[in-house]
Amino acid sequence: MANKVNNGVVFTREWVVEFILECCGYIPSRDLSRCLIVEPSCGHGAFLLPIVKRLLESVKIHQREAIDIVDSIRAFELDAASLNHCREELHLLLFDSGISQSDTSMILDNWLIEGDYLLYESFHWADFIVGNPPYIRAMQIDQQTRKEYMKACPTMSLGTDIYIGFFEMGLRSLKPEGVLSFICADRWMHNAYGKKLRSLISREYSVEMILKMHNVDAFESNVSAYPAITQISNSAQNDIVYAVLEESFSAESTSTFTDWLSDNERNRISHNDFSGHWIKELPKAGESWPLASSDELLLLERLNANFHPLQDNCKSTQVGIGIATGRDDVFVLTDPSLVEDSLLLPLVTSSQTRDGAIERQDIWLFNPWNADGSLIDLNQYPKANAYLSKRQDVLRSRHIVKNGNGKYWYRTIDKVYPDLTSKPKLLIQDMKSRIEPVYDKGDYYPHHNLYWVTSDRWNLEVLGGLLISDIVKIIIEAYCVKMRGGTLRLQAQYLRKIRLPDPDIIEETLQAGLTEAFRERDRVMATEIAKIVYNVEGIIT
Repeated sequence: MANKVNNGVVFTREWVVEFILECCGYIPSRDLSRCLIVEPSCGHGAFLLPIVKRLLESVKIHQREAIDIVDSIRAFELDAASLNHCREELHLLLFDSGISQSDTSMILDNWLIEGDYLLYESFHWADFIVGNPPYIRAMQIDQQTRKEYMKACPTMSLGTDIYIGFFEMGLRSLKPEGVLSFICADRWMHNAYGKKLRSLISREYSVEMILKMHNVDAFESNVSAYPAITQISNSAQNDIVYAVLEESFSAESTSTFTDWLSDNERNRISHNDFSGHWIKELPKAGESWPLASSDELLLLERLNANFHPLQDNCKSTQVGIGIATGRDDVFVLTDPSLVEDSLLLPLVTSSQTRDGAIERQDIWLFNPWNADGSLIDLNQYPKANAYLSKRQDVLRSRHIVKNGNGKYWYRTIDKVYPDLTSKPKLLIQDMKSRIEPVYDKGDYYPHHNLYWVTSDRWNLEVLGGLLISDIVKIIIEAYCVKMRGGTLRLQAQYLRKIRLPDPDIIEETLQAGLTEAFRERDRVMATEIAKIVYNVEGIIT
């Protein structure tokens, strides 16, 4: 996130903090002196100051003494300057409430901890863990520290952003019935690096609430990630509150939301500022969690119950990704005379598929693989041998060669499967706002950033008509990681979530209509036919 940041911390607006504290039950009417609340990365005190104000109000209500709150808070911060700032603010707050100088100093000495929450040796059993964990990308964490994090937090891997560890460490330190509530980027609910965390939660914890708030003005500065408030407890799984907070959601909206939340009837709600309902469960075993409006989630439940995944168990329809070569400047050729003709495959790149059809370009993939998956013997290909020998240094310097067998220095990262070239397929470009499938009748080998769909059962143009419909758009948006500007990561793992009817039961007239809609890029026609095919007329408008 390119924001007002301190060690990966994005500063949360005060009304959002108050909303989170209210939802998780950190309220003054409860004797908060008897609870421990942990803020794992307190920054300048965006969460900590409202927490202390609520604690002091609770002290008055329950007539507690200063000594009673010494163990009521633990706040961690790596940055000494930020921690000193918090201490000064809290010192004024405690002293103004009537607590003596000596007691104030003693309390703050216990509350504030300069250190890394993920690596801190002492353990704190907490009733509440709240905050906005730092958002630091995996590539920004130095190698040694990352290894230490991975040892302390098994849900973290080489590719995980740091907030995954904050979730895990927080959850593992919850008392029975304790609650964790974080406002954080929601991509971990969908992507591969969040799988271990999702599995841990489904096995041992209870998701209580997911509030999607992509367009809410929740932070003191602009963010480029899509946030959600996620509340998880150390208890048995019950029904889950799921809500989408609209751009208009503000401090004035929070009382309406909490009133709905406390309604024992558990009715669905559609308000100007938010929509919400209760769901029974989330996918198990680390599967992606869908995020959508309440109506859309009900549609997903219906589709998941009645239709088959795009890539079924018998794999008559398959999804894959185009080739990553590791050195396109070597393996992607515009001059086919550089190597033997038998080693060339016509290549299609994402830049050639932007307008719904393939724009022909004279580009070839130099394929150094035999059909059986072994590398070619360069001695049998003098032109390829001469070509590669001039580029041997750059090829040998690649990570995949250094960590493997140097004998295979001229390999591409991915193996090449030449038969894919001649197969009819749909090509789907990654990083788009919706699926834009392009039909290849069997002329090209796909490059990286193009996903492909082949099928033994589907007429691919009929399938393409379904894929451009708004129904499939709802499915894919619920599961995909969303990037800046609403761009979706249209990766194979999410494409496989698409549900499809049996192609054999689609009437010929509907198949013809879907084919026409695909060829003409008529999304309205595709959607109207898809409603009939999925039997959701009257359910989706």
